[in-house]
Formats: sequence, C-alpha cells, structure tokens
Amino acid sequence: MSKIQEPVAVKTRKALAIMGYLSRMGGLNAPREALADLLWSSADRPKAMQSLRQALRQLKTAEQEAGFDVVQSSGGHVQLDQSVFSSDFMQLLALLERGRTDDFREAEELWRGDFLTGYEDIDPEFSDWLRVERERVRSEVTGAALRHLNQISIEDGGVRVEAGGRFLLKIDPALEAAHRVLIRLYMKLGQKERAEQQLKTCEREMKLHLDAEPNQETRDLLLGDSNGQQSKKFGSGEREDPTIEVRRNNEDAVSLPEVTILSSSLVKKGLNDAIHLREEVVSGLSSFRSFDLYQAEYFGEENAPKPTLIEGHELGTYLLRFTHDERTGKVVVQFEDRSNGRIIFNEIIDPSMWNSTASAGSQIVSRIHTYSTGRLRNPSNSSVFARWCQAEALLWDFTPQSDEKAMRILDELEQSSSYFSMTYAGKASIIMKQELHFPLSDKTISNGMSSLLDLAEKAIVLDPWQATNQRVYGWALILSNMPEDAKRAFRNASRLSTADPSNLMSVAEGLAFSGNVDEARATAEKAFSLLSFVPRVFYEYLANIFFAAEDYESAISQIERGAGVGVSGLTTRVAALICSGREEEAEQILQRYSEHRMSLLSSSPLGADDPEIWREKINFFQDKNAREKFDRGAAYVQRFLFNGPRSI
Repeated sequence: MSKIQEPVAVKTRKALAIMGYLSRMGGLNAPREALADLLWSSADRPKAMQSLRQALRQLKTAEQEAGFDVVQSSGGHVQLDQSVFSSDFMQLLALLERGRTDDFREAEELWRGDFLTGYEDIDPEFSDWLRVERERVRSEVTGAALRHLNQISIEDGGVRVEAGGRFLLKIDPALEAAHRVLIRLYMKLGQKERAEQQLKTCEREMKLHLDAEPNQETRDLLLGDSNGQQSKKFGSGEREDPTIEVRRNNEDAVSLPEVTILSSSLVKKGLNDAIHLREEVVSGLSSFRSFDLYQAEYFGEENAPKPTLIEGHELGTYLLRFTHDERTGKVVVQFEDRSNGRIIFNEIIDPSMWNSTASAGSQIVSRIHTYSTGRLRNPSNSSVFARWCQAEALLWDFTPQSDEKAMRILDELEQSSSYFSMTYAGKASIIMKQELHFPLSDKTISNGMSSLLDLAEKAIVLDPWQATNQRVYGWALILSNMPEDAKRAFRNASRLSTADPSNLMSVAEGLAFSGNVDEARATAEKAFSLLSFVPRVFYEYLANIFFAAEDYESAISQIERGAGVGVSGLTTRVAALICSGREEEAEQILQRYSEHRMSLLSSSPLGADDPEIWREKINFFQDKNAREKFDRGAAYVQRFLFNGPRSI
C-alpha cells in the first residue's frame, strides 16, 4: 500500500493512518494504547484515547457509506478483517512472488511512491515509525524482486531480467544493485554499448540522489566476459576488503556468517546510551557464537566505508551501522546484506522509550540472528554451520519424523566435522525428546539415556563457552537426577547468553526443576523484559516455575495461556488444580480431553507400556515437596491415559 486510497471522505488523515499502520502489523491488529500513543503523542493518555475513538467512528461512518466493514475494534485491540482487507502493497508482493515479465511490468505500474506518502507530518512519533517502515517496505519489495534476478537468464532475450531491473529503478533510480543487474544482462547479451550507457546512467543518478559514485566492482563489470562474469584483476595493487579476509589459527574452525560493526558519531562525550546500545548488540551477537565479528571504527564520516557489494560466502556477509543523531538523541541502527546491498532493517532507537538498553539490544540481536540463520536453512547451503541451522530448525518441530531427519544431518556433521560441538548437543536434545515425548515403540534413533550424558559432556569439552551446550548439559543432568550439577550448568548458560530470551526461559525452567525457585523467577522476569512478542510455549515454562514456587493459581492461569494440549502441560494444569483444592475442575478438564486421549497417549513419554515408569519420567521436579505434589496430578493423568476417562 504505497498510498492510501480514499473512496469516501474522512475528516482527518489520522483516521486513514490507522489503517496504514494496522496493515503493517502482524495479524493486522494493534492495541488501542499503541495507536493512541503513536498518533496523539503530545496528548495525555485519556485525551489520546478519546481522539482515537473519534477517529474510529469516522472510519466506521466511511465504511457504512462505502458498503464494506473492515476495521474491527474489541478487547482493547483494533484490527483489520483479513478476509476483507487487501491493499495494493499485498498485490505488489504477489506479483513479485511470481516474478514473470508481465508481473514486473504490472508492479512498475502499481508502484506510486513511498509508503503512506503525504502522512509524514501528522505526528512526530508516527513520523519516526513511518521513516523506518518505508525502509522496510522498500527492503521487502527490492528483496522480493532481486530473488528472481540473482541469475541472469537470456533464454527470453533478457526481457524478464530487464523488466525486473527497470522495476527496481522505478523504486530507486540510484539503486546500484539494479544498475548492476542491467549491466550484467547487457554484457551477457553481448551489448557492451548498452552496458556502458547503463553505467553512465548509474553514475548520473547516484551523483544526483546520493552525491556518490558507483563502486569499482560495478565499473569492473564492463571488463567481464561474454557471460557477464567479472574478470579478476591481478597485480592491481588493490587491497582486499578486510571483512572477507578470514585468518584462522585452526584449519578445522567452522566458518560463520560475517558481521562488520561500524559506529559513526558514537565516540563523542555524553553519548553513553548510544555506546551502551552498541555494546549490548555486539555482546549479544558474540554470545550466540554464531557470527564472525569484525570491528570497523572510523572517526569522522569522511573515512566511513561506502556501501559496497562484495563477493561473500554462502553464509552471508553483513554490515551493521550505528549512527547517533545529536539533535534528537536517537540512535539509527542499520543492518545491510553486503552481497546485494539490501537493507535488512533500519531502526531508529530512542533510548528514553525503552526500559533498558539491554531490551532494545536484545531485539536487534534477535532480528540479526533470525535473518542470518533463517536464510541458511535452505538445503542448498552445504557448509557446516548451514547444515547445523537446518538440523536446528527440525529440532523445533517436535515430531519423530523431523528428529530422524535432524539426526541424519547431525550424523553427517559428526563424520565430516567431528570438532563441531553443537552436533553433540543436538543429538543429546533428540535423545531427551525421544525418551520423554515419543513412545517406546518408536525408539529408533539413539541408544537411550546411557549415551545422553556422554554426548552432552562431549559438547561441553569441545566448547564450554556455547550457551546451547551448557543448557543441554543442564537438562541432561536433570534427567540423570543430579540437580546441583544441573544448577551450575544452567547458571553458566544464563551468563553466557544474556540477550537471548529463549535461552533464559529454558534456563529459568531448568532452575525451577532443580529447586532454585527464586533464581528461576528472576531469570524468567529478565527473559520477558527482552521480548516484544511472547511465544505461547513460554507460558508453559512459566507455569512450571510458579508450580515449583507453590503459587498454583498463577500456574493455572499461565498454563491456560500456553501452547496447546500436550501431555506435559496438561499434567501441570491438573496438578496445579488439585493442589489448589479444585479436584472436581481437574476431573472436568480431563473429561474434556477425552477425544484427544489416544493422540496424547501416542505421543506420551517413555513408558507407554508401563504407567508407573511414565509417571516417574514426566516428573522433572527435584525438590521432594514439589515432586510429591506434582505426582498427585500425574496420578490423575496416568489413570486417564492408561485406564480411560471413566477411571477418574
């Protein structure tokens, strides 16, 4: 939606801005308070909420006149009806998903300017949001188009690639990546004069819009062969880009995605928040141990490296920029994929709007980690770390079939890279899931609990600084009835990765099972403070923490917000109800799940043929009192699963 269409007159632009904002939100919905603060930031909350109600009434009146109903408001949220709402931006992305010649041409006609053109001045907070969102929209659009243009095909005479390049230049006439696509195309077609003319156009547009010049790599495309491949220049005396030069002490070291950190205007006095944010992000990236980090500090903008497309490896080569705006006190954080010039995200951080720089830094780290590892999950990527990312994604599926696929990948990694520590942590995770969540008759992957500690310990020996390894080791110790050793492992995992809320929540639950309830609650609170969106499974973790603290009412309320009808969560819920004196309600819950009984039983933990073993294995609590109370609920679920609903 590059511009809002106005078929019916609405009194204020803010009413239509609501629809524009909601169209970019997940689920097309947002809290009323967020909308009020965004569009009426200078007013106090009651007055802002009143203005929001008036704007919603304007939209409702306009909908009645137009004969449609798309904006819905209930439960403190405002949302767009996904079955009714559509936008030209959605249509644009659908065209780019196909990426045919006619699609690119239609997309070029459809693009009518930046997202929400004309809405920049309606509120300072909305303006800040809109500035970032426009970069995201451009990034989504250019990224969707470039995916079809990585390989230059001339089977159709280059018509499709040329249409794609022209579309990109419609969005941004100075987009060097688009000019490069066309230069490569013309060189591959043997049309060097057109390639030279395209380079001149690139020079003119970049000078006009950016006051910059094309990179040498772009100019060197004219030296390419007839296939459009860049010729290597030997003896030129040019220094290689330092971000892609990798020197290792150990030839067995695993290659990781490369991130170069560039900080501009952060070296002046009085910028403590900006510097602290930068350090939080760098520390968070380091703690994942999933990146090769490079520091590129420059004093003065004139020495800062220009955006450069470089030949990176399949794992990715990125530039992370930090710039401080002295006028507003805000920090601009930009993450760029250097292989294609795409800006992955561009955030404007106002430190005063965050509870802490740690929470702001955590979300930036999460976005970088999610993007860089997500693209490596494509099976076409074959490096050691990429294969690990593919296996890790399968581990989160929680199905025996996915675990079998993951184990095959991990077996390959062990054969080819026996020194890569997370291979063994991954295998230990699969064994734990199979022992605890899949039936005994399906036990085809591992040789069971006897090898669990060996694998977890091997991961620790190879890399004790990897939070994943320490966390898996802690869970292996829990299942081996070694709570004191488990506490140490969980604490190590917590210290090693303080920016990863998933790590902290797993640690918190492990500490609760180990008997350290106060530390578990504090760790969970820290994890929640770092999240902008809480995964539903986190509420199940929290329910077990509250159960360990004997706060059964809180455990019940949290498990009801949990992820589903798994047997573990069901048992926690039943146990908490019984411990709070609500046995009749616990029985009603189990009766309600009668139709799910067979599916629960088929995915129940080890001991499907022995109810007593099942009951022992599902109880992770190491504290004697908590274990006995949880066992009361497990006894109910045991009878329900193995003897049928009438047994309770």
